Amino acid sequence: MRHHNPAALRRRRASHGRSLVEIMIAIVIGLLLLAAITAFYLTSQRGSRTQEGLRSADDGARWALSVMGEQLRLAGLGRVDLSLLGARPVTFDGAPVQGCDGGFSNVSTGACIAAPNSNPDAITVRYLRIDGSLSSTTDCNGRAIPAARAVAENAFYVAGNTLMCRGSDQNTNALSMPEAVLENVQDLQLTYGLAQDADSANVTQYMPAGGMVAADWNRVVSVRVCLLVFDATPGNADVATTYRDCNDALQNVADGRLRRRFYSSFALRNRVG
Repeated sequence: MRHHNPAALRRRRASHGRSLVEIMIAIVIGLLLLAAITAFYLTSQRGSRTQEGLRSADDGARWALSVMGEQLRLAGLGRVDLSLLGARPVTFDGAPVQGCDGGFSNVSTGACIAAPNSNPDAITVRYLRIDGSLSSTTDCNGRAIPAARAVAENAFYVAGNTLMCRGSDQNTNALSMPEAVLENVQDLQLTYGLAQDADSANVTQYMPAGGMVAADWNRVVSVRVCLLVFDATPGNADVATTYRDCNDALQNVADGRLRRRFYSSFALRNRVG
């Protein structure tokens, strides 16, 4: 008959119990490590998406401002009249720019809404179509301006969170083609630097379009642009939802999108000879 040693049995049972506990502890530690690695990976992935969104927003905003700036620098381009050396040698009829607080009521005609509102602003930039050394033969979308068209009128505005430009590629504004310049645009705000009079180049004050009268547009010598863009990737929980808008007001949103505002000022080089 085989006899069992009670002490040995107790030791075996204790050893078996310790093994089970050690296994459970190892499993728990493994699960904690896996959770930590997963959390780190997801955080890194979100951070990477955020940085990529930032780079995309920065690049897009700079591109859009360069397109607008190129057109604003052409505003008022005309032919040189050497008989006017005592005054303004560059001849251009009408206002080089025309702004709308709160956007257009009719994009085809460039007409402003009846009263300003909180919507993005809009602007029409005008200059002569000139061949030769003072070349202005393409519009804001890079299309050829018809030779029969004397004046280019390129209109920038925001539609459906997209900055658009209606170019001057046809003989009339109504037939000219609008084209997207930049997506993910929340706001476009414009203020205008006014000179003392039509023959002066020094800015005396900046005004929004809604505070100006018709005669003021001939005094505009610079345009200050604020572009507010947002990250195309929604729901990044680690992205702050607090930002300052183009009016420097603190805003809070709950969509988890990153927003940035970009400023630039452009002188109307042809406004004064």
